[in-house]
Amino acid sequence: MKTKSETAKFQNLVCLINLLISYIHNKNRSLKMTKKNKGKVIQMLSPENYIRQKARTLPIYECRINDDWEETSLGNLIVARKHTNGNITAGMYLVDLKCLGIKTATFWFNIYENEYLEILDKASQSMELIKISYTLAHNIVYSGIEFAEEYGFKPHKDFNVAQFILDEDTEDIELIDVECGINGKPAYIRGPLDTDTKAAQVIAQLEKVAGPGNYTLIENLEDWDELDDDDQNSDVTFQFKIQLNNIKNPPVWRGIKVPAGFTFYDLHETIQLTFGWTNSHLFQFSPLGVGSSLVITDTQYHDDDDDDDDEQGRRLDADSVLLSEIFKTEKQHFSYIYDFGDSWEHKITLEKIIEEPSYFPECTAGKGKCPPENCGGIWGFENFKKIMADKKHPEYKETAKWLGLKRNETWNPDEFDLVEINRIISEEFGEDDDW
Repeated sequence: MKTKSETAKFQNLVCLINLLISYIHNKNRSLKMTKKNKGKVIQMLSPENYIRQKARTLPIYECRINDDWEETSLGNLIVARKHTNGNITAGMYLVDLKCLGIKTATFWFNIYENEYLEILDKASQSMELIKISYTLAHNIVYSGIEFAEEYGFKPHKDFNVAQFILDEDTEDIELIDVECGINGKPAYIRGPLDTDTKAAQVIAQLEKVAGPGNYTLIENLEDWDELDDDDQNSDVTFQFKIQLNNIKNPPVWRGIKVPAGFTFYDLHETIQLTFGWTNSHLFQFSPLGVGSSLVITDTQYHDDDDDDDDEQGRRLDADSVLLSEIFKTEKQHFSYIYDFGDSWEHKITLEKIIEEPSYFPECTAGKGKCPPENCGGIWGFENFKKIMADKKHPEYKETAKWLGLKRNETWNPDEFDLVEINRIISEEFGEDDDW
């Protein structure tokens, strides 16, 4: 069993690593601005697409990890690859070997070697980083992922890109035994940035999958009483109605219930799942839609210099803002815009504040089928519905093929399957009870 000092060490390391990730994000924005000002040639591929398609062809430059990773069961792992021009592309992964797997992930792309060394120097001010083999680094990451997935915990969303800096996980990689859990059982060490709602979700999942008494909960009791009042919302549930603007015959809307302690990124994911979007485009929340002085979004895909409106307002990270920090009263409205090309604007209404606990989202009602992605916005969708309603329309076959319909399959604008939506939600958020 860990001592209180060891638990505090784990929690302090989490704080230091999150500060380092914030530094890297800011550094990436600064580097991008500098390279723009120098007139550097723009890459044909975005950094994300380059990493997905080509990063694995670059030779490994080095791998580093904090020297106490075995003691703390928390690895701050860096895997760096070197371009032919001498620049560095690297990924950083916070691996919780006791329970949650990949807690955070980030990357920096095609930076000068001295800039990479500057980041290492910044990291070394907080922890001692030692070099390890790529094989060990690979096994640490995927051992953590495999152990976490046994209990329904998925890697951090940014691992979707950062995983491609690692080699593909195949039998060609030599297996190294990496200890996970405590005596083979999961141990949730509550981090200093974990809200009550986050902790409750993890515990509920462990209760369900591991079973009572088959996991360990470790927390710093002194920190428990010092939580902000805004975090004390695990006993509150928000009931929302979310409707796509300017769509009729039929209207498209969903009713959902979510914990008040959810972040706006959690709400974004819930909207994507309940409507049937594919999470393929950027998004933003704001009080009034386009032109709002406050924007809540996924800041990793936005640069401070990309939008002149930011000079007059604020841009906040969706993964850091709780719903309870914004929604205070029933009937309060907010806007959610998805895909800035087709510009699907959703009206969010807080219908009820329910004094009951909840730990996972739920779809309670709805109407209408979600428009297909990239159909051309509101006007394109109206034309799409006319085409799909008439098999004799000259564009029907081409449109059905574009949509991926099978022979004799139709597209029904009234389709809404509450049971199926909640099944999908349960898979994504780790709760697999029958609804």
